[in-house]
Amino acid sequence: MSLKPEYWKYLVEIAKAGGFSGKIPLSTSAIGDLVGVSQQTASRRLRYLQDHGYITKFDTSGNKVQEMSLAEKGIAELRQVHEDLSMIFATFSGEIVLHGKVIKGLGEGKYYVSKYLSFFEQNLGIEPYPGTLNVRLLSDKDIALRSQIELHGGALLRGFTEDERSFGDVFAYKVTVARGEPGSDEVEAYFLKIARTHYDRNVLELISDKNLRDTLQLADEDYIKIVYAPPSRPDWVTE
Repeated sequence: MSLKPEYWKYLVEIAKAGGFSGKIPLSTSAIGDLVGVSQQTASRRLRYLQDHGYITKFDTSGNKVQEMSLAEKGIAELRQVHEDLSMIFATFSGEIVLHGKVIKGLGEGKYYVSKYLSFFEQNLGIEPYPGTLNVRLLSDKDIALRSQIELHGGALLRGFTEDERSFGDVFAYKVTVARGEPGSDEVEAYFLKIARTHYDRNVLELISDKNLRDTLQLADEDYIKIVYAPPSRPDWVTE
């Protein structure tokens, strides 16, 4: 989706008022109240939505109450948001499979793994290879499925401070990792949800007790499959 999230609520309120099926009278101050912003901010964002084809505003000869409706592009945007949210909040009883490409990291994985080493050893039962495998997810669907995995809960390490430097919370989710080709060998690993990270949500950072690049013979841009099997109940672990 190309539209920034702060604009979705305008589309939602216009749709709720009846703009999904026809034009409705709605002032900028009224919609500003509905979404919790000033009239000036609402006016600016509605103008953006109109200029980019998400809504249609109709000339009412200068009246303060304008008429507007959702354009086809705005309806399509809301449908996509609905599909993504339905996927996130759906109940998965089987495996969740993510697809991505291996990418070169920033070179900080070894340092951060060492800082959380005791947590990984005590709560995950592994001594991780000193470094992370970084994977860029292929699609919005994969990012939404990542969010679904995170709803199940994971092993949690609370953030801490060391030598006046703060380290954020980290969740770990157990997965298996394999090359993208059918029949490839699988290796147990964990993907990390890190509170303070330089990466967007389309990048996963994986740890394992093995060197994943060497074990799976991976190079940058290789396709990779990540499989998560939901536990029967959330397994929260806190150090």
